[in-house]
Amino acid sequence: MAALEVECDRLAALGATRVRRYEPDPPMGAGFIVMADPEGNEFCLD
Repeated sequence: MAALEVECDRLAALGATRVRRYEPDPPMGAGFIVMADPEGNEFCLD
């Protein structure tokens, strides 16, 4: 998740907006961050 946070910050500096963060579900899950581009289209960082 630390690497996703770094990428989230980079994209936010370019105009994207953070929507929400989903924590990983132990033991096998992977977390992700939902973001939106400047036009409002959502995408996931995973």
